[in-house]
Amino acid sequence: MPVSREQPEVIVGSRTCAYVLYLSMVGERPVVSDSIEDVLVARHRAGEPIDVDHAAISHLLHDGFVPPPLTVYRDVFGISVDLQARVDGKGIAFDRDFPFENHKSPLNGQPDTGFLLSRLAQATGAACPLGRDTVLMLSSGLDSTSVAVAAKEAGRDDVLCVTYGESENDIEITVARDTCRRLGLRHEAHLFDPRDLRTRTDLIAYASTVPQPCADPALTACVSLVRRFGTPGGVILDGSGNDYYFWRPPRRLDLVKTWLGLGRLPMFRQLRSMVPMHYRRERILATPLELLLLNGAWLRHSETRHFYPQVVDTHEYWRKESEDVQFTREETQHCLKMIYMGPAAFMLKTRNAAQSIGAIARFPWTEDGVADYCFALPEAARFDRKRRKSKTLIREMLRDAIAYDANAVGKHHFSFGKRDFLRSNMDFCRDEILNCTLWSRAIEGGFKQFAALLERGRQAENALLSLFVVSLWHNHWIRSNMSEMLRAHRPTGLREIRGRADEGGPSGFQKLAS
Repeated sequence: MPVSREQPEVIVGSRTCAYVLYLSMVGERPVVSDSIEDVLVARHRAGEPIDVDHAAISHLLHDGFVPPPLTVYRDVFGISVDLQARVDGKGIAFDRDFPFENHKSPLNGQPDTGFLLSRLAQATGAACPLGRDTVLMLSSGLDSTSVAVAAKEAGRDDVLCVTYGESENDIEITVARDTCRRLGLRHEAHLFDPRDLRTRTDLIAYASTVPQPCADPALTACVSLVRRFGTPGGVILDGSGNDYYFWRPPRRLDLVKTWLGLGRLPMFRQLRSMVPMHYRRERILATPLELLLLNGAWLRHSETRHFYPQVVDTHEYWRKESEDVQFTREETQHCLKMIYMGPAAFMLKTRNAAQSIGAIARFPWTEDGVADYCFALPEAARFDRKRRKSKTLIREMLRDAIAYDANAVGKHHFSFGKRDFLRSNMDFCRDEILNCTLWSRAIEGGFKQFAALLERGRQAENALLSLFVVSLWHNHWIRSNMSEMLRAHRPTGLREIRGRADEGGPSGFQKLAS
């Protein structure tokens, strides 16, 4: 039966990104699942087209992520964190309401490190039930270290903690190994070598099984770790998720960025279309949201339009979003990162890696009870405005539990280098990019240009990496395994066609009535 026009159906996702709901209209009815494959199969069975969403692909190339509710499939949407969908006879409308703005906190919680550990231990135990092989991706940071302590508290001494790095002497590995020694948990170091030929095999196997591409810069190392240590049917634990409700006061520079953004003005938007991505001052022509969200140089419409016939100028999307954003100045960057990059990059990376081996990703910090307790705490227990530090109570919990000094440990970023990976695998990346039918034949010249820029030390790694991950996904999932998945559910009277973008054929998998 069609949805009533008088009583719209409201579909709400997880406010902490514990899961993502996928939604599409099939006929006049909404289809909703936490598996995007279910939605694709439902569309296919009903004879609805499954097409690449070129706006979403443009965002991946220009920004490194697809902003929800968009997905890489046209008319298939993702709902989580701040989104709810209203479905009626006219279609789907989306409302935004980020639940963890500071002014929404009741501030009446009682800070108690013992209670927080107990609550997190319950969530961790529930995330990895006994009988399932469990791997915790353990860095030396607050969040994953807390999950390791919680796993011990939950009696899960069998959890395997794995830390990736490029040397046994990496500070991440050293600190994580010491943490596991004190807790009595097993620990392994995963030394990621971008020159290891197994990386190529891992990435092809990954791309063949994952329906959504991800351009997170640590994706390759994450996939490699999961495929080495994870098991089918097992659990991959990730410490992500508490940034939604623990806020970090911004730097003054980030506050300044909320006022900048010459790209909002018509004359500068036109100028930006003529400035190449690697020009050092190109970023001053961006919108405020692009300044706050994006790091480094990414492809721009001025480059992609030469080899991607269906490309969309995503700068216009961010210009409109900059005009509509409703957050207070000091919370703008934090809220935007959680709304856009949390579901579409940080957590998608782990979800995809787990899915590629038939495992499941779990994020104990996203459990509702943990989130409710932490968000209700007084400000002093959630962040230190003077020192611009976040997660005050977590720091105290770890100090009490294992004498962990967050200030002494510091914050370390995994040293995986995109440049090293690209230089070591340039022939592999070139083959995948040039064989992708999303791009016209002009991609060959574009690839040579970006590779030459990389060799000269210019900022081209984001351009090449995003082109590579999209091409890999399109070559091995869209043009191969997705077709096989749908073939088992083939409706009658449909056929498949493929072709290169500049040969008059479709740029992705499509179904046409015979």
